[in-house]
Amino acid sequence: MKSKALLFGIFFTLGALGFGEEWTFSAQQVSSRRGGGETTTVLEGGARVESESMLILADTIELGGEENESIAGEGGVDLLDKEEGLSIRSQSFEYDRRAKLIRFRQQVSLIDEEEGIVIRCESLDFREEDDVVVMQVLVRLIKEETICRGEFATYSREDGLLEISGRPEVWRNDDVYRAQRITVDLENDEILLQGAVAGSLTTEDEDETTVEEIPPNETVESQSSEDAASAESTAPPQGETR
Repeated sequence: MKSKALLFGIFFTLGALGFGEEWTFSAQQVSSRRGGGETTTVLEGGARVESESMLILADTIELGGEENESIAGEGGVDLLDKEEGLSIRSQSFEYDRRAKLIRFRQQVSLIDEEEGIVIRCESLDFREEDDVVVMQVLVRLIKEETICRGEFATYSREDGLLEISGRPEVWRNDDVYRAQRITVDLENDEILLQGAVAGSLTTEDEDETTVEEIPPNETVESQSSEDAASAESTAPPQGETR
């Protein structure tokens, strides 16, 4: 059974949804369908769902589950986490409110205003419970003068630790670091290289130039541009700025 109603600019209250938080929604068209003992509400056309802590915009949004614990959306997704200061864009998302897990897919970008971090990738999972972001495919993370890229990464917002694998590379100023796995301490400005470390650090002064190989599992602290520590004279990925 399916019912439809055209609703323009009207907000409806979903109530606590079984999780102690009131949500409101609006859309140009709202439909509902029932199957398997559950009712799914579909919002189409400028769909908007909002609570005290979160705002979600998309072309289409679906609310499902026995207590509407699942929210999913397609097309032009914009999510704002008001409490965490995160804004995330993608082409689709799924929010399991019971598990406190949000999955974003396709052309994902995340801006962490509090930490000054920008993330781009094709797949991103945000685990609200432990404040961890898991990224996959064409991962890019930018913070000030540091640019990180790889195919898989996890970022702990609480600890400020980023772990990258899948041909990981880190650019800092004019330096570049490569290894099988790279851990970046974004709080303390340190880099840990593990396995198949490539490159070297070059320190220049007025009298001489010293080249020092980077040993495996070495922690590399950032240096000023005057010290010019360089693993390779390689420019950052095209189109990315520091």
